[in-house]
Amino acid sequence: MAEKLRIGVFGVWRGYEYIRAVNIQENAEIVAICDKDEEKLEEALKICPPGTKVCKDYDELLKSGIDAVILCNYFHEHAPYAIKALKSGVHVLSETQSAVTMKQCVELVEAAEETGKQFVLAENYPFFRCNMEMRKIYQSGEIGDVVFAEGEYIHPMSRAENTFYNPDPTHWRTLTPCTYYCTHALAPLMYITDEVPVKVIGKVARSAAYAEDLGSSVDDNYGVLLCEMTNGSVFRVGACGAFGPKGNWYRLGCSRGGVESVRGQTRDVRLSICPWFLNEKNSSHGAECVYTPVPTEESKKAEGFEHDGADFWVVKTFCEDILAGRQPYMDVYRSAALAAVGILGWESAVENSVQLEIPDFKNREEREKYRNDDRSPYDKDGKPSSLPHYLYRHEAQSK
Repeated sequence: MAEKLRIGVFGVWRGYEYIRAVNIQENAEIVAICDKDEEKLEEALKICPPGTKVCKDYDELLKSGIDAVILCNYFHEHAPYAIKALKSGVHVLSETQSAVTMKQCVELVEAAEETGKQFVLAENYPFFRCNMEMRKIYQSGEIGDVVFAEGEYIHPMSRAENTFYNPDPTHWRTLTPCTYYCTHALAPLMYITDEVPVKVIGKVARSAAYAEDLGSSVDDNYGVLLCEMTNGSVFRVGACGAFGPKGNWYRLGCSRGGVESVRGQTRDVRLSICPWFLNEKNSSHGAECVYTPVPTEESKKAEGFEHDGADFWVVKTFCEDILAGRQPYMDVYRSAALAAVGILGWESAVENSVQLEIPDFKNREEREKYRNDDRSPYDKDGKPSSLPHYLYRHEAQSK
């Protein structure tokens, strides 16, 4: 490998931000890009280094001399492209959901194991300043062990926005069940605590008013997931709710106290320690305080990047981990577990909220039973979907 990591970008709409982030890394450079949208390519080339190659298709991109590829293609298509890259000897940074079937989870894990190449989920919400601070607090042991945690990702849309992002009944967003996009809610909690989900229960919150306002054909509004974690704690995860107010929130309830983000923000944290556990080491801030973490020199570099600088951190850690030969945090195993929460959480909801076990993807025996489980809410190769993409069809009300 060259002194600099040579990176290709597949899909330059969202990939534009990743190109910006790579450009300020001293250890990496963009060498090739690929997209079917000519206008988007022209815009991306304006910020790419001179000599960046424009590839006509994905195969050409993989053969362009890159060490790693950033996948910014459609939400439900990442696993096949990631597997192809890994088997071509290329590291992968996957911008969104790593897989949409349990079979894909297994195949993705085994492609990474067989090739020795890194698959990393570009989940950016763990890198909100509040979440990085919460990890620091939790890992210090100051508030004890997590017992219960909550994470939610709330993103309501206007009717016009919904029409733009869901242009027709066959679009992938329209066909994505409400539990699938759970990474923004669950990944930060995993990152803060190092716990991994082992069981899941799914439930769907419905709203006819929501469907009326958006012109939606279904009432499914919010996917609620209860996850049992490796240490026996329970995490309540809210997957992409479509109600107000918009924002994200993360909370840890622990054996000696708790910590949470401040609603409506991505920086401030509220820290609380049970008074009877205060001591000389942790009493400087009292039993409870709300504060803004002090920015570091690295966090100052992140200013100006989307998601409050989190996109910068995703690229920085990806490049550093590969070049150092270091196991990334959001590796293929945690990425597969995250995907499985959304997939099995949906199957749970469909089956009247039965509890389902999430395999340890490091364990070949546990993942084996999912090798041929390709049930999916998406149509594929002209074949109809094998899972419903909604629970509640909307019946229009007269107004």
